[in-house]
Amino acid sequence: MTDVAIDPLDLALPERYGEHGFPHDTWTRLRAEDPVHWCEPEGYRPFWAVTRHADVKEISSHPERFSSRPRLTLTPKAVEDEMLAAFPDAADQGGMPLRMLVTMDPPEHREYRSLAGPYFRPRVIANLEARVEEITDLLFDRYAGEGVELDFVADFASWHPLKMLCEILGVATKDEGVILRLTNELFGAEDPEFGREDRWNLLPEMFNFFFQLIEEKRAEPGEDLASVLANAELNGEPLPHMELLSYFVLIATAGHDTTRNALSGGMAAFLEHPDQLAALRDDPSLARTAADEVVRWASPVIHFIRTATEDCVVGGKEIKAGDNLVLYYPSANRDETVWEDPFEFRIDRDPNPHLGFGVGEHYCLGAALAKMEIRVFLEHFAHRVTDVEAIGPLVNTHASFVGGLKHLPIRWTAT
Repeated sequence: MTDVAIDPLDLALPERYGEHGFPHDTWTRLRAEDPVHWCEPEGYRPFWAVTRHADVKEISSHPERFSSRPRLTLTPKAVEDEMLAAFPDAADQGGMPLRMLVTMDPPEHREYRSLAGPYFRPRVIANLEARVEEITDLLFDRYAGEGVELDFVADFASWHPLKMLCEILGVATKDEGVILRLTNELFGAEDPEFGREDRWNLLPEMFNFFFQLIEEKRAEPGEDLASVLANAELNGEPLPHMELLSYFVLIATAGHDTTRNALSGGMAAFLEHPDQLAALRDDPSLARTAADEVVRWASPVIHFIRTATEDCVVGGKEIKAGDNLVLYYPSANRDETVWEDPFEFRIDRDPNPHLGFGVGEHYCLGAALAKMEIRVFLEHFAHRVTDVEAIGPLVNTHASFVGGLKHLPIRWTAT
């Protein structure tokens, strides 16, 4: 369908992302020459790679024409067949048994989103800021001193959003490590460090964990989000079992891994652009715009799939009903038609219309919380860290869905 020659596996294979990072060279070429590009990678179902900001935004804004079902992410055909065999009742979702917000279309999506929506309103998030400040100080205190060495991802960025998330969900402190392990195993399923041989036991393990939490919150409800969801009703009926469990899986994973990757990508960006770190130290109020620039730069959510519900035209290409379109958010966030200097890390960008939190119906439920957590970290980083440097190679997770750094060894002096 096009003369532009690329290796489509560069866009699909998790190990390529792990070994080489995001394929920005390929995305840049596609944006310029073939922004809606037909791909037939070996071992995967064919798809349209959507790389421009305008097209990603257009598709995301019309769920009636571009459905979140049946497929959410790029999955090898062999793995999808295994999933269908393991979860035959989920055939309409490509074998994925989870019934999450991200796999729902309107009006069902709006109904389910409304259950947790009030918990993430700006006023509620503002009330959480003092606790995020405490968590941030706790972590900086743990690694305070001159010339302290740490793996920023494993030692700091992983725990920063996790602690707040667990408090929101009412997860006991002793179980924070369980949530961390499960999210690593879910998003790093193809990573040699995080993937597990018994991959089909991962979701049942997550379900069992959250089922026990639901039972506790039904017996003794509190004011946390877990209590709200465990006792929620739609149309006068309790939430269906799978939908309820899936809601917990979504909150626990999306609320942690994306922010962890943003913080890690942000740290790497400041190390690469010391002038921006100096600017932040000179004016910590820049942390607010810097938080958005960190999300644009890191783009932790790499892609989502939408399926055309009717014949249509996108980016000049004729799309057939049933075609899969893969929306590449890191590419959209480097679009030269939106930013004059998209490959420059600039913490004073304002406005900054990135799509790091999505757009439209599926705009990230926890976006306000994530931005606040990143901003608070940057404010503390600006005044507590006087010197920082990388002391080893940056290592990427083998992941093509939600990804970023899994190791970032640094040395800093922190008060």
